[in-house]
Amino acid sequence: MDIRRFNRHENMSSETRGLILEAIGELAICPLGPSTFIVENWLFGSFDGYDYSEYAIASTELASITEVDPALGNKIKEIFTLVGSYPTLILS
Repeated sequence: MDIRRFNRHENMSSETRGLILEAIGELAICPLGPSTFIVENWLFGSFDGYDYSEYAIASTELASITEVDPALGNKIKEIFTLVGSYPTLILS
């Protein structure tokens, strides 16, 4: 798995960080329980500048979340769509 990186400090707003934390909190009470761990992990990864959007948006885990809680699933998709739009970090 080759994960794209981005500069979180330059690109991610405090509003987006708040949405991510909100989504993580909602996952904690999601009826799917531990099966949401990978999506939660991908969300936490965005705080470190890792972009899992390519995997997350098409994942069966996110599809399951959306089936159980459409609002939460759509919020997470919006977060990953936004993160996926950030410029790629070029490491030298």
